[in-house]
Parts: sequence; structure tokens; C-alpha cells
Amino acid sequence: MYLPGVKTMNEPKFVEEFLEWWRKEYAEDFSPRGASDREVKYPGIPRAKCDLIFSSEGSPLSTPEWSIEVKHVALVGNNGKNNDFGVAKILSPYFKDRSLIHDIERLRDHGIGKRKAVIGYSFEYSYQSCEEAARRHPSHLDVVENIHEVCRMNDPENGTYPLLPMIEFANEIFKHRGLVKELLVKDFKNAWRHPAGGNGKFFAWELIN
Repeated sequence: MYLPGVKTMNEPKFVEEFLEWWRKEYAEDFSPRGASDREVKYPGIPRAKCDLIFSSEGSPLSTPEWSIEVKHVALVGNNGKNNDFGVAKILSPYFKDRSLIHDIERLRDHGIGKRKAVIGYSFEYSYQSCEEAARRHPSHLDVVENIHEVCRMNDPENGTYPLLPMIEFANEIFKHRGLVKELLVKDFKNAWRHPAGGNGKFFAWELIN
């Protein structure tokens, strides 16, 4: 069974929880009041849905200010072992992988927002984060040991497993193709409900219309 926490939430559930919190805590962000929705059908694409739409400047949801796709990049799995699909989730050219680059192209061609963006999030790891995880989750030391081994494989000397190199690589490709504006990166901290949680980064691009 998957352990609870942001680490193991799928993207639709994460967006649902986030939007519920956002509407409650920052109601003034939305104009018209409450102007937000999720899982909104793309026009002309059967079964395809946009993760999030909202307006802050008065646009109705029929023509929202923003349409956004959300992507979770998992560097390790629920058990803390290496996850080989992280790079594919961002850059795979194959439709079966439902990568970020496909989200960008679908938003560009079919998104209903006046402005369009993709937002991703991922936890990062290090020997230090493993020590913290072991203190917080002594009943899941097997998961922590697996993460420690992944950190060792990636960086035997310092034990770091950062997200930024992959995001910067993706940024070069997206910019070269003329798809996006400037990359934005923000840290988040202390999401420790899951032993493979902790600290990480949000990253985002607004699309070029």
C-alpha cells in the first residue's frame, strides 16, 4: 500500500486538495469570486482534461485568464527506490509517457486560457534529508535506506540528488523550440508526512502564445 502524503498523491488529487485550500485561504485571489475549476475538458479532444483553470482579473471561466497543467516528477518511488520515469515525465517524445512536453503542446494548441502555463513539483534528496527522514519516520527505515542508496549512486561523494539539472536541461529544449517564457523555480520545505517527502521545488513556465 502507498503511504499517505503529497509524495504519493496523483496529480488530480493534488490539484483537488490544493484548489480547495487556495479557495479557502486566499479567496481574494479569484475574480469573479471563486473563478476556478479543475479537470476541464479540452475542446475537440475526447477524454482530455486540463488540470486547472482560474481567473484573477474578471474573466469568466468560459474564457479564463489562466489554464494550467500540473506535473509531478518523482525521483524515487513510494518505497524509496530509484524511479526511472522522472526524465520521461518531462521530456519523452512518446505520447504513451504523457510527458510535460506533450502538456505544453496540447495547451498551446487547445487550451482555453488567455494565458497558459505548466507547473511541476518534485521532492529532492541528499544524505542530510535521509538523516531527517530517519528521525521523523523510524518505522520506515527501509524506505530511507533505499533513498540513501539512490543518493549514493547519483553522487557518491556528497550524496545529492537535485532536481535543478533536469529542469535546466528541459528549459534549454523548451526555449530552443520557442515554446515557453522564462523558467520560474521556488523551493518548498517540510512536507514530511511521507518518509520520501521533505523538501523540494516547484517549477513553472508560461507558454508563448
